[in-house]
Amino acid sequence: MLMRGGAVAYGDRAPAYLPDWGQAAEIAFQTIFPHLVVLFLLQDIESLRDLALSQGIDIQISRCKI
Repeated sequence: MLMRGGAVAYGDRAPAYLPDWGQAAEIAFQTIFPHLVVLFLLQDIESLRDLALSQGIDIQISRCKI
C-alpha cells in the first residue's frame, strides 16, 4: 500500500476485499439519522417546555436505555 498525496494507492498488492464505501455510508445514514432526528426533536420539545407550561400544557419526557 502506497501513500500518494494523502490518498491510498494499492498498486499490485490490493487486498482481496475492498469495502463498498457507498453501501457503508448508506447503512450509517439509515442507522444514525433516525436517532439524530428523535434526539433533536426531544431537545426542541424540552427547550419549549416552560412556554408550554405557561399555557397549561405539562410536558414530561422520560429517558430510558433500550
